[in-house]
Amino acid sequence: MNKRRIATILLVSAGTILIITAAILEYQDFPWDALFSRSNQNWSDVADPKPINLEDGETIVSDDNQEPAEDTYEGTVLPGQIDENSTSTAPSVFEQLGILKIPVINVSAYIFEGTQKQLKYGVGHVIGTDAIGEKGNCVIAGHNYHPFRHLNLLKKGDNVIIKTPQNTYTYTVYDSFTVQPQEVWVLENVKDEDYVLTLLTCTPYPASTHRLVVRARLLKINDEPLQ
Repeated sequence: MNKRRIATILLVSAGTILIITAAILEYQDFPWDALFSRSNQNWSDVADPKPINLEDGETIVSDDNQEPAEDTYEGTVLPGQIDENSTSTAPSVFEQLGILKIPVINVSAYIFEGTQKQLKYGVGHVIGTDAIGEKGNCVIAGHNYHPFRHLNLLKKGDNVIIKTPQNTYTYTVYDSFTVQPQEVWVLENVKDEDYVLTLLTCTPYPASTHRLVVRARLLKINDEPLQ
């Protein structure tokens, strides 16, 4: 058996192993309940996110005010393709706003202010959009490999729940669509909707050429229906 044939066999074997491994991981992480039942819509139906292992020099602070940052998103593109290794704009102090859960697709993630290196540790509130639970359009972005890998499976009526130090907000999904990365109009207020949560991620996986937009409206605050 010559060296070229051996090399070919080794490459094919390695590729096969990688494909099988990826399939197993995809099978394990897939939210199968979303295909057969949508009964798991409560906060307790999915575990809290695991503790974060920070890198040296990084810290997390908790925000108790829930005031939106003053920066705007004008002239930018939709969050998504973030360079997690960049140190030019990535902060070392991460402002934690709360926890986001989407029980039907097994999402449980910390929410941070900003969409740079913060997305390495959870999801990020897009600076310049409205605060969680406030009137307007609150926009939260996350990577499409985790935790928003299966955001496309959400359907009308599914719950998105956010718990902050002050309140627990329950939103219900009512729309989803895709846009180009430059279409920042999706960050603006939504006509005829007062309290909107917009979830953003790259799509399709893994090409990430567009952005998936999921809209949800505020349904309850602390289990009390919105007046």
